[in-house]
Amino acid sequence: MILTPPGARADDERARFVADGFSWWAFLFPALWLFAKRQWVIGIAVAVLQISLIFLSNHESGFLPSLLAQLALRLVVALEGPVLVARSLAARDWTLRSIVPASNLEAAEEIYFTSVAPAERTSAPSSPADWTVRKASTGGPGLGLFDSYGER
Repeated sequence: MILTPPGARADDERARFVADGFSWWAFLFPALWLFAKRQWVIGIAVAVLQISLIFLSNHESGFLPSLLAQLALRLVVALEGPVLVARSLAARDWTLRSIVPASNLEAAEEIYFTSVAPAERTSAPSSPADWTVRKASTGGPGLGLFDSYGER
């Protein structure tokens, strides 16, 4: 997912490329990964839940449920964590410009910056609201686990 700062052109070098996929770092260290991505409230909730699950695992017959809940929590953060980052940027008026299927960051940058239309390179959008209406009316990209991203 490619997001640009408020009022920036489509080819702005401050564009953020957020990989919408499984994150191993988020799986291995869910709370720390969320803190590193400045997702404070959710990070604190995950940390408290992880600590609670550790205490639960010390009780009789609590190990297996605790292990399964810990695994489920890690999977949710690893799969949905990048979307949380993108939604956080969108809440701060960043514009979702495009979703590019690519295997790595370099390929995503090359695909995106070569596909930016010349009109978008020379003129900035009049307002973020105009982009929202334009994206919604053309079936633009969406966020989340169950969105179709404009595919059929």
